[in-house]
Amino acid sequence: MEGGINTMKKVTFVAIILVLTLMLSMSFLPGCKTTTTAETTAAATTAAETTAAATTAAETTAAATEAGKVIKVGFTILCTDGFYIKKYIERYNQQIADNGYESVMLDCTFDVAKQVSQIDNLIAQGVDIIFVMPADPKAVIPGIQKAKEAGIPVLAVHDKIDPSGEQYTIGYAGADSVKLGEGAGILMEQALNGNGNIVVLGGSYGANYGIALYSGFKSKISAGIKILGEGDHGWDRAKSMALMEDFLTKYDNIDGVYAFDDNTGFGAIDAIKAAQRTTIKVVSINGQKEAFDAIKAGDLFGTVKQDPVANVDKAFESLALFLAGKDVPQYNYSDSPIVTKENVDSLEPSF
Repeated sequence: MEGGINTMKKVTFVAIILVLTLMLSMSFLPGCKTTTTAETTAAATTAAETTAAATTAAETTAAATEAGKVIKVGFTILCTDGFYIKKYIERYNQQIADNGYESVMLDCTFDVAKQVSQIDNLIAQGVDIIFVMPADPKAVIPGIQKAKEAGIPVLAVHDKIDPSGEQYTIGYAGADSVKLGEGAGILMEQALNGNGNIVVLGGSYGANYGIALYSGFKSKISAGIKILGEGDHGWDRAKSMALMEDFLTKYDNIDGVYAFDDNTGFGAIDAIKAAQRTTIKVVSINGQKEAFDAIKAGDLFGTVKQDPVANVDKAFESLALFLAGKDVPQYNYSDSPIVTKENVDSLEPSF
């Protein structure tokens, strides 16, 4: 009996030593510490969030490319009207068909709250990627952040997302808006030989696109060119004409006009012709066929090409790289050549 008791004491002693050894070894493991229930729960939550974040958009989309699975592209677009946009949509639909993709396109009509809601809609529909033509580069960020958290990649098109939200996208595809503005500035320098008074007919001043068109332009005009006034035409030819009529009434010394697109440039030209002040030089952006014709006729000094076909192709180029698991350029820019009388016959209109 006494031997059995001694044996039990030895076993108990060994067990205690093992437990103490295990506790000590755990206390010296790198990064380990004694945790409370709350800390453990918090750690579990963090781990779950990390795991969710680790399920990258690339992995999600890679799964979508399995045999028999058709890629579904979601697109929240600014609007569906206007020469540029119509050509953009036409090329987009062609790319969708040529690649065998499916598409869900939603028109936010320049309403960022509606656009964020549309992103939620596209997430719920389980699209494989979302193209965002941002109505507001900052206010749309919560929507694209949700998409990333849901494992859906986002590609900004036509206009960039604010830098604070670029982490939620795979990149941007389209024209370099600053270079578009720079091209217009170079044209104005040529038109006025670096000296004169101008007015600016702009649009989307609060968006990256409008800001870039304006800042790029100003960076290329010399100190001898003075801006007398500027206004927002809302991308409407009739409104642009009305703005120009007001400027012509207010200022009798206008030498040049910078219009943010060809169509609104034509509005300015209409007003200039009506006022018989045809020595005023007009420069614009887009490079549509009517602009080419106006350059040849001497009504428009020059334009900067922004090709909707090339911009769409850049978007699908970025998508193809992403699906192939390759690096996607943060900024996948299309070319934006300057068009004047000297080279108008050697270039093709944007649309």
